[in-house]
Amino acid sequence: MSRNKMSSQDDRFGTGAKLYCLWAVTAIGVSLVLAGPTVETITRLLVLAFIAGQYVFRATLVKALPGLAPPVRFITMGVLLAAVVEGFHMISKPVYSSLLVGPDTSPADALRFYAIDLLVTTPAYVVIFAVIWFLINRYHYGLWSYTVVMGLGQALGDGGIFFFAAAPGLLVFLPYPMTNYHACNVLPFVATRDALPAGRVVGRRSWLAVPALIAVYLACGSVIKLAGRAAGLDPG
Repeated sequence: MSRNKMSSQDDRFGTGAKLYCLWAVTAIGVSLVLAGPTVETITRLLVLAFIAGQYVFRATLVKALPGLAPPVRFITMGVLLAAVVEGFHMISKPVYSSLLVGPDTSPADALRFYAIDLLVTTPAYVVIFAVIWFLINRYHYGLWSYTVVMGLGQALGDGGIFFFAAAPGLLVFLPYPMTNYHACNVLPFVATRDALPAGRVVGRRSWLAVPALIAVYLACGSVIKLAGRAAGLDPG
């Protein structure tokens, strides 16, 4: 079977994909209505608009950075998209609370805070996307299985595992934080999947990506927290 035919089958909007989208739309819609006009709501709307923009311009965006080798291209695209998502979170939840951009923050300070945020988070994103590249070279993912598995692993790893352990009833809203990661990991996958090797493992073992990503996030998060305390940016 050719790669193009396989990709076409993997992209099918089947029952599982439809159920996930229905769940996501419902969970996010209810969350936004309940939250009302807050900075977190603005952040979420920006993330959703970013995802929508990627979908609209996907034919052009998947051709970006053609001169890079597939692994470098995947990681670079992921890091650049993650940097945009980090920017959206500067008004609601930056990497350190001391970097929060509020209505009284000057443009110069806002740019400085954002630069510090990226200085700290970019190395972590390089590691995270390198791990995802390793995983997709080992296990076979269709578009929708990749979207859900990687989004789940990143959402739980990035603090979600502790949040939902403390409030398991809120798991019904799990797609809400997963959109942060859909916004930065789906496009790189679509852009580079034709370069992935044949013979990748198919089946349930592909879900091993979830605990793998949780472990990577916990490790990177610990380093980021220690660095923040050392620099006086995170009082702990």
